[in-house]
Amino acid sequence: MSEIQEEKVDLRDYINVLLKRKSIIILIFLIAIIAAALVSYFEISPSPIYQSSIVFGVAQIDNRAVINITESLEIIKSSVLLDEVIKRMDLKISAGQLKSKIEVKNIKGTNFIEVSVVDNSPEKAKNLVENITEVFIKQNQGKYREKVKLFEDRLKTLEEQIAQFEKNIEEIEKVKKKIAATKELSEGERQFQTSLLLNSSVTERELHNTLTNQANSLKKSLKDCEDFKIINYAQLPVVFPKPNKKLNILIAGVLGLFVGIFAAFFLEFWQKGKQNNK
Repeated sequence: MSEIQEEKVDLRDYINVLLKRKSIIILIFLIAIIAAALVSYFEISPSPIYQSSIVFGVAQIDNRAVINITESLEIIKSSVLLDEVIKRMDLKISAGQLKSKIEVKNIKGTNFIEVSVVDNSPEKAKNLVENITEVFIKQNQGKYREKVKLFEDRLKTLEEQIAQFEKNIEEIEKVKKKIAATKELSEGERQFQTSLLLNSSVTERELHNTLTNQANSLKKSLKDCEDFKIINYAQLPVVFPKPNKKLNILIAGVLGLFVGIFAAFFLEFWQKGKQNNK
């Protein structure tokens, strides 16, 4: 019971200290807020940072990206790609410096990738993100076209084979008619030869159907193919996300409040210590 009372007394003491020293808490809080506002709004802060973004779709065949999405995210920020961008734009920075300006992410559940670039110039941010995306697509579009070409070549071969089987089936039907019209053959011979042709016709039709199904599947795959495409084009930034003035002031206010509370308890402790020494 005494422990509960002591705990209540301690809590009251804390509240009393806060009320007693509320002026210094409020003062430090206001100083932090005002200082943050001055720094954020009167260009004592760093130069504004502008951000421009592009969303593009990675090429797909059979609803599968031709390049693994995770791999694509790494490629976009790779030195090989960024060196090409630096060369193309005649930039005077390293690949590492350029990489620090870039953010890439996959839009969950899709083959879409968002590339964002920050810079202290809105025009440069837009140009950078456009060139990074163009270089990535240029370097990887060949893989898509190669796979599409393989599908097209395979389809062409299948169609030639299907045409040949259709011709064979037509020839079998012609021969069957000739046999049926030939009077030199006995009924038994006609039935025997017709039976052989029928078996051959069944085999040819089965192969024809199998190849036709394969061809239809390939046609569907080719129809569903999607090349690299821009979903959202880069825009010239008109506002900048950094520094975030409101967030800066909010953080400064919270920190000021904590510092004020700390200062209040410190002064109280210091004052009691001096009184005890007397």
